Amino acid sequence: MTQSNEPNDRRSDRQLRTINRRVNRLEDTQVTWGELNVEFDRLYDEIDEVKIEMTQLKTEMNQRFDTLSAELNGKIDIILRHITGSGNS
Repeated sequence: MTQSNEPNDRRSDRQLRTINRRVNRLEDTQVTWGELNVEFDRLYDEIDEVKIEMTQLKTEMNQRFDTLSAELNGKIDIILRHITGSGNS
C-alpha cells in the first residue's frame, strides 16, 4: 500500500514546489500602490509632453503649408497674368 501512495506523494510534492515557486515569483514582482501611482503619473506626464510636441509640430506644419500656399498662389497669379496679358500694360 505504501508503494501505491508514493507516486502520488511525489506528484503532490512536485505540484507544491511548483506552486511555491510561482507564489515566490509573484511576491517578487508585486508593485505597491504608491509605486504604481508614481509610474502612472510619470507616464501621463510623458503623454502630455508628446501632446505638446504634436501641437507644436501641427502648428509649424500649418504655417509652412500657409506659406507654400501663398507662394503658389502668387506664382499662379503671375502665370495667369502672363497668359491673359493683363500684366503687360
